[in-house]
Amino acid sequence: MKELGFIGFGSFGKFIIPYLKPYFDITVFDVKDFSTEAKALGVKWGALEEVSGKEFLALAVPVQYLEDLLIQIKDFVRPKSLVFDLSSVKVKPVELMIKYLPENVDIIGTHPLFGPQSGKNGIADLNIVVCPVRTKKNGNLIRFFGQELKLNVLERTPLVHDQQMAYVQALTHFIGRAVNQMDIPDVEQKTPAYQFLLNIKGNLGQDSMDLFYTIERENPFAKAVRDQFIEELYKLKDKIEC
Repeated sequence: MKELGFIGFGSFGKFIIPYLKPYFDITVFDVKDFSTEAKALGVKWGALEEVSGKEFLALAVPVQYLEDLLIQIKDFVRPKSLVFDLSSVKVKPVELMIKYLPENVDIIGTHPLFGPQSGKNGIADLNIVVCPVRTKKNGNLIRFFGQELKLNVLERTPLVHDQQMAYVQALTHFIGRAVNQMDIPDVEQKTPAYQFLLNIKGNLGQDSMDLFYTIERENPFAKAVRDQFIEELYKLKDKIEC
């Protein structure tokens, strides 16, 4: 069985690892001690140097911490290994991996377009974006995602990914965080449209602030979309109140 190192044992790591266990011998690391949780999931807990040296290496850390991590692990990464990130944005992580990882290491950017909430009933037929960067193995990884995990694989460039996700993710998470902080109520007189808002609140409003900041701050196109949305809100407000 192939060995997979997994750095970042947050909510997404704990969620996705059971799907990967049948195919990999997994060793995980996090800056926090989650060794008990790792044991409960049936995977190994290892030191950063050990985990970084596996044949396959997944980086599941917020983008704002990725550069420091890459500096720490660049001398431990095994030659001809495959390193892939799981970040919610792609331009910056790909640039950082190219900058810090040795040229004899394969690199692929990935973004699962789901999480513990949207994947709570299973991940089959959900979307994952793959950005081949510097690799001869992207075909194998795409086949694994599609044939074994039954995901719908979308191959994109990092630039196209971030342009689209500024709407798909940055805008929806911005709205989700707002309605969550408003704490909009679940009432008997709700309409289907209002239920959509409640669903957004439930699915997105509880995400960690690290994830929220990654989506809103690290996507180079997110600010323009947020600003446009806020501008349109003020225009509507002016029309109502004139």
